[in-house]
Amino acid sequence: MSRAGVDLAMPPRTKPAAPKRTKAQTNGPSEIAPGVFVGGWNDALRFDGARFCVLDEAPDDMPAATHIPVYDERSGAALRSNLDRLAKAIGTARADGRPVLVFCGHGVRRSPLAGAWYLHRSEKLPLEAAYDRVRAVRPKIETVGAWMGDAGSLEGS
Repeated sequence: MSRAGVDLAMPPRTKPAAPKRTKAQTNGPSEIAPGVFVGGWNDALRFDGARFCVLDEAPDDMPAATHIPVYDERSGAALRSNLDRLAKAIGTARADGRPVLVFCGHGVRRSPLAGAWYLHRSEKLPLEAAYDRVRAVRPKIETVGAWMGDAGSLEGS
């Protein structure tokens, strides 16, 4: 109830709400390659350029972005075909001169995976070396091996 006595209860959501930003994620998006950034939800709200959301499901209140999920929570596996599709879309946007933001909830799991995959594909880096590049500018990320298991199977498939 509000002070005016009006019931402000919200109906149940069918999709997740925007993730809450914590103090640790207040530094903005991180540039992993010229014009290519990884970040979290709040970064997407302020970003001027092509935005790619890599959350499993696109929330109803998502900022204008192309939604390409990169992880299937049910199987616990990355979606390699979507990672490849995303890497190509990032390359196309960069070729058009647009800056790119890849974002997830907090910018520590899915968007770093997507950014590392882009570097892996575009620069022919081993996936671990690509993660090292992302970690150099965004130290609090979790590598795919830390939250998903065997990263080598993703790279080798």
